[in-house]
Amino acid sequence: MLRKLFFVDFTLAIFAVGLLVSVAKVRALAQGEAAFAGVELTIPDETVPPGGMLQLKVQITEPRPILKGGQKARYAAPFLGPVQGIALSSPSGDASGTAILSKGTAQFSLSSPLADMGNVVDYPILTMAMPVKATATRGSMASLVLDPSISQWVNPKGENYPVLLKNGILTVGGTLSISNVVPGGGVIPAGTKIAILGVGFQSNSKIQVNEAVIAKKTFLSTNEIDITLTKAVNMTSRRIRVINPSTNERATYFSYQRTTAMGKSTHPLIAATVPLFATKTWTTAFFRPVLNASQFSGIALENPTAGSVTVKLQLLATNGNVLATRSVTLLNNKLFTRDLVELFTGATPGAGTRLKVTSNTPIPMLGLLGDDGLRTVDPVAPSAK
Repeated sequence: MLRKLFFVDFTLAIFAVGLLVSVAKVRALAQGEAAFAGVELTIPDETVPPGGMLQLKVQITEPRPILKGGQKARYAAPFLGPVQGIALSSPSGDASGTAILSKGTAQFSLSSPLADMGNVVDYPILTMAMPVKATATRGSMASLVLDPSISQWVNPKGENYPVLLKNGILTVGGTLSISNVVPGGGVIPAGTKIAILGVGFQSNSKIQVNEAVIAKKTFLSTNEIDITLTKAVNMTSRRIRVINPSTNERATYFSYQRTTAMGKSTHPLIAATVPLFATKTWTTAFFRPVLNASQFSGIALENPTAGSVTVKLQLLATNGNVLATRSVTLLNNKLFTRDLVELFTGATPGAGTRLKVTSNTPIPMLGLLGDDGLRTVDPVAPSAK
């Protein structure tokens, strides 16, 4: 329209009309983007040196309350090692979930009973840590993909959101990376040593802990800097940055308590599943097992404490009678995930039974509802009775 008007009648009045039309289109486009009522997820690009740690971050661009989420991510690359840890984030800590890992993919099933997940854009909804091998060639690249074939995000009314997905690129390069923060979760008292681990640290590296003041910083090596804080801080999902002033290179990491598996389930689907716990801890919790056709139930327990924890699992009949009992000693900083059939030989953890789990120390607990036919594992929140 404007091109024609310029050639036919190059007058100020007509130019002004054309300009107003263009501005209106720009405003309409901007309003259309702002009015998108769905969930827009993105994986930022990352640059990680050989021997460093990739923390893949799934972020939401605009706050949206999410009741449930299902998403598949792909990140296959020959220079990436196995997943070291996965963490969820929600403002109230109510979010829980599962991740089924398989050859460079992760299939997530997420739940947020308070629909609190997705309400904060400053922190990723979830993060995954994977090492970049020391033998990786600089300049190598890998796609970090949110797979649209499995992408379902549900609003508080139980309706599916429209979804927009934006993928990222991992580039092997740079010199600086954060691999872990220890302790990385829970409320840490003032003055407690917090170890920041990684590669490429310098004696004059600057450390930033979001919404916290560093009281002391001790450079130990290019792989570790220890800090203490001036006041007690909950380190779960806390943003940590290391900046090297000489190059202005920076690494960003969102902390969480990383635990390692204690043994392995004999059920292949459970063995491939990483449980993602809500922040609430339990001393007594109940679950209702399922066992029919291809469906089954499992249990996940985590001990993020510094000492051992004794957990008793009781399979109860409808009338409350104890059908079977199993005790498990969880070592410190360990994770225990099993199919219930593995724990109760001679008793069937199916319809009409209840599982009572008691611990001498409050710990995170999560039920698992698996389906071998669909190859899915969904999180089941603990119940108080």
